[in-house]
Amino acid sequence: MPHEPSKPIRSTPGAYLARIEALGSGIVGVATALPVFIGYTQFAGDPATGEPLYLKPVAVASLGEFTARFGGPAVPHYAVAPVAPPATPDFTALFTTAGPDFEVEYGGFTLAPAGGEEPARFNLYWQLCLFFANGGGSCVVVSVGSYWADRFPTEAPGIVPGDWVPGAIRAGSAAPMAGLLGGLAAAGEAVGPTIIVIPEACQLGPGDYASVAAAMLEQAGTLADRVAILDLPDCMAATTIDALRAAQEALWTAIALAASHLSYGVAYAPALQAAIVADEDVLYTSLVAGAEGDNGMVNDLLTTQAVQSYQGEGLASVQAAIAAAFPLDASFGTGNGPRYSLDASAYPPFDPARETLQAWQGALNRTLLDALPLLGTVLRLVAAAMNVAPPSGALAGVWAACDAEAGLWSAPANIALAQVSAPICLVNDDQQPGFTTPLNGMAIDIIRAQMGRGAVVWGARTLDGNSDDYRYIQVRRTIIYVRQSIATALRAYADAPNDRATWAAVTAAISDFLTTFWQQGGLVGTTASEAFTVSCGLGLTMTPDDLLEGRMTVAVNLAISHPAEYIMLSVVQSMTG
Repeated sequence: MPHEPSKPIRSTPGAYLARIEALGSGIVGVATALPVFIGYTQFAGDPATGEPLYLKPVAVASLGEFTARFGGPAVPHYAVAPVAPPATPDFTALFTTAGPDFEVEYGGFTLAPAGGEEPARFNLYWQLCLFFANGGGSCVVVSVGSYWADRFPTEAPGIVPGDWVPGAIRAGSAAPMAGLLGGLAAAGEAVGPTIIVIPEACQLGPGDYASVAAAMLEQAGTLADRVAILDLPDCMAATTIDALRAAQEALWTAIALAASHLSYGVAYAPALQAAIVADEDVLYTSLVAGAEGDNGMVNDLLTTQAVQSYQGEGLASVQAAIAAAFPLDASFGTGNGPRYSLDASAYPPFDPARETLQAWQGALNRTLLDALPLLGTVLRLVAAAMNVAPPSGALAGVWAACDAEAGLWSAPANIALAQVSAPICLVNDDQQPGFTTPLNGMAIDIIRAQMGRGAVVWGARTLDGNSDDYRYIQVRRTIIYVRQSIATALRAYADAPNDRATWAAVTAAISDFLTTFWQQGGLVGTTASEAFTVSCGLGLTMTPDDLLEGRMTVAVNLAISHPAEYIMLSVVQSMTG
């Protein structure tokens, strides 16, 4: 095996001279699409050591790595309730009436989020699914806490205690263990991320949303090494064009205090009707009442269908399964803990020595679905509600895929989203300019439904849409990439003599890097000299005072590609006699 020149073979005693490069010889580009996802998880712990990982940036390269360190999705809680005045349910009908918050009516009953008001919808797990489905690779995750009642277990819980209920999504502050802002502060200490994504922030109230959105833009603009992808406030309820315009106005108000950093932010809308949550991902546990709830309504509905469909031992078996899943006695367990029938012979009780709780619940779920079609209908509706997602996670994946396939100088637009059926609000050509080119320049990139393509990203503007320099996403990101790549490489020249030799080395290294970047398509110009210029030296970029104070200044001018956003077609017909 050949030895390295800098490590000569030493076979006899003596003094040896090893050649070591004092200055960097080349520039390697930094990563371009490494998002940091911030939000709530089931837990956060190292699977090998059990060390807690809350408020720590953790590199993740797959959904498997995510679940090993942060757990799975939160169990949604939905309740079945009668419509006033009560009516007899018609089991041959379908859920046909859909209202706000995905309340649906079945005969004389409704299915709506449990608790009387819209609960927190912890979606970080599903956002990671959309990220990977749309071409995302490596990312960084910062967990700000467990979504179970804001608790901070130090390791993965085996069985979630029955008294645990979903907690709240909070903006908090930059202090430890204090909500999304605490996670953002932790992300700011990480070197490498180029995209900030906080998909649960859209559910915050106006004041809290404003504090998080403004902080995202401020961090991105201050560090100048990342871009924030924002979801519109309350975007998952904006199903009409009027509601979408209201969300747009709310966004403008929220980010007004971060106006100096708008070119470091991008907003997308509407929210998405995804296909990432499959029917089998939703269990009967989504309908189980919480600690203060009542399983009586869903128990009665399913028992009514069982009585209509079964007799004798078959009926008894189905009723036992219903009782195991939706017990009427509080002593059977509440929340997300184990549930079993008082009659152990009627349905096998949960035995932790024999199987996991998840396996037992899965088997019970299959039994109920096979016997009771009504339950399948209800759970499909829960899955449909869970599939309404803010767009930021999917778009982070699109950016990563676009960078890998076409280069970060290409606009991440005119791209169909994977695992997405449609945007939840349809925007037409007449309505889109009000979002993409508003008078104040705070552009929102619209996701459009296109025949045969599904949901398509139809815009690539930053929130600084009135800027000639940073109007487009790829321009801002290209500047970040070039600046960070050069800055990282120039650290090798720290403490080098501030003289002509160093200036020449720096200029040559940067020129080589930019020449390669131009040849790849990142810069425009028929020659390298048209694409960029690099200068460094006394009388060019520095004064004698700069030399005395140890400052070396390099000036780089770039010709960056802009997209063909508007394509004009002129057709002239020649008339002949």
